[in-house]
Amino acid sequence: MSSLSPFWSLPLGQGAMQDVPTPSTTTPPAPSASPTIEAPVAEGGGGEGAGAEKTGQNGAPPPPEGQPQQQRPEGMGMLPLLMIAGVVLFFIMTSRGQRKEEKRRKLLLAEMKKGDRVMTVGGLVARIVSIDNDEVVLKIDESANVKATYKKTAIQRVLLPEEENTK
Repeated sequence: MSSLSPFWSLPLGQGAMQDVPTPSTTTPPAPSASPTIEAPVAEGGGGEGAGAEKTGQNGAPPPPEGQPQQQRPEGMGMLPLLMIAGVVLFFIMTSRGQRKEEKRRKLLLAEMKKGDRVMTVGGLVARIVSIDNDEVVLKIDESANVKATYKKTAIQRVLLPEEENTK
């Protein structure tokens, strides 16, 4: 090779260290009276098209004639797209379940009425005494007449009549 290129830019396995000029063998070009632009000369002498050296990807020389260039495997171009599609599908499916559960809960809170037995998020089972805007007064103990005020959002579910008998 006649061009001055550092050894790390040469491809491996092609005598990279043999082509590297040492500082003692290189001489700077003599300054000329008029500036001229010289094109690097390809090995094998001059001739038609010899002014420019052909290079492949990353500045490396192209593979010899008759050998195919290395390319990525066929399916690798689609892999990032498939991964993104999978993540989007995952989020759609999980948010759909959350929306369905939220809708069911809002309906439950809207249909609560005085006298229903409910279970709080803490597991307390009590009977509704009164309902005010966003608060519910629950009767916890029938014999001692113990009452407590909770937010409506603290009610986890309304117990059905068949669930009330399993205490």
